[in-house]
Amino acid sequence: MPGLAEETLVAFAFDIDGILIHSRKPLPGASETIQMLLKCKVPFVFLTNGGGYTESDHVALLSQRLGIPGQLHERQFIQSHSPFSELVPQFAEKNILVLGGVGNTVRNLAEAYGFKRVITSADIVKTFGRAVHSFSDMELEQHSKYGQEIKQRLPDKSRSVQISAVLVWSSPRHWALDAQIVIDLLLSERGICLTKSPKNGIRYMSNNGYLQDGQPKLYFCDMDPTWANACTAPRHTQITFRNRVEGVWRQQTHGADLNSAITTYGKPTEATYTYAERVLQDWHREINGGEAHAITTTYMVGDNPDCGVLGANSFESHNGITWKSILVETGVHVKGSEPAYDPDHIVPGVKEAVKLAFEIEGYPVQLD
Repeated sequence: MPGLAEETLVAFAFDIDGILIHSRKPLPGASETIQMLLKCKVPFVFLTNGGGYTESDHVALLSQRLGIPGQLHERQFIQSHSPFSELVPQFAEKNILVLGGVGNTVRNLAEAYGFKRVITSADIVKTFGRAVHSFSDMELEQHSKYGQEIKQRLPDKSRSVQISAVLVWSSPRHWALDAQIVIDLLLSERGICLTKSPKNGIRYMSNNGYLQDGQPKLYFCDMDPTWANACTAPRHTQITFRNRVEGVWRQQTHGADLNSAITTYGKPTEATYTYAERVLQDWHREINGGEAHAITTTYMVGDNPDCGVLGANSFESHNGITWKSILVETGVHVKGSEPAYDPDHIVPGVKEAVKLAFEIEGYPVQLD
């Protein structure tokens, strides 16, 4: 039943892993459900804490796995790091350290977003030598292959390397090295590599002098505690790396506050849902026209109560849109278990989620 533009009041935000895809293959009903929404011009976006690709590359990969190549658009795709694009005006011409991914994937990704002075941890090793991380024997080949001598130096005689921000794009591959570099920068003087701020530990200063000397801000983008893949047990994500950094920081600073240095994107943060709602409204206008009825209800369909459900339940729209949560049983959440955060509804899979939403909203669409 194509053409629901005049009645389109409901919209969807879908997580991907464990909802639409499992082990790179479509889950039952996923392809048919997405095709039906496209046919009926029901607005939807993909809201995932995954990442590591550009939005165009990731949506092409998803389209291929769902068996509908060319039918999805990059403007429907919101990854955990998509809001990093809003940092480009601030940091485009400054050195940023990027973490996560394999080889140069994150370097290339950051440059595709518009960051012009991108540095990786391999670059730090290449520039300053093995002593940066003395236990890197198993990683030397990677650093040698992908590391680049850092050219963006301070103009003074020191020719030092100054980092203005640290962006964690996906789960870091070299945890020990990356954590070491992050802690070094948080303790540095003005973000200059391998320096130590003279203000650290001064008791009469705010926060005992820590983070009072122009140190770089630290940006994370994935709040999922675990994710589902082919392994029978849930796998860790970048939040585990964050916990490691915070633990080392507490030990080295005797409990100094770190929150002022950290900004977090990704579900379930308000910043990501605000960003997603704006993208969803823009997409609705694009497919249904500027005069179409405004979205009144958005259903977040996810498999993780700690992220998709919590985010939708907590989010207060600035546009009068009601967000509701539907938890599916094809991913992290196990059927029969009690979720940490109660969704509005629990259903077996994505097809049942959309069917239920249509029934609640009175949509004249049948999903067999």
